[in-house]
Amino acid sequence: MSMNVTIREGAALEDAKEIDEIVQKIQSSMAILDGAFKRNIPEGIDTNWSRELLSKWESYYKKDIPMAIEDMRLSASNLKMAVENVVEYSNNK
Repeated sequence: MSMNVTIREGAALEDAKEIDEIVQKIQSSMAILDGAFKRNIPEGIDTNWSRELLSKWESYYKKDIPMAIEDMRLSASNLKMAVENVVEYSNNK
């Protein structure tokens, strides 16, 4: 079975780089948000609701966000690897 694969190597690698850059910006923004929560609760806002919000945020920040960031980084890595594999396959034909 013959299979033709067309890939725009430069565009695909640029997309992977852009994913990495976006992930870095998200990670930086989440750190800023984390700092704001910790500076303002309970120091500036001390209510049952604010303490519950901080507790939920800390759980989310320590668990869910790192997992999501790792998944996004893995997507970029997988895209790079796929491009490299297609180029290598194409060069060995």
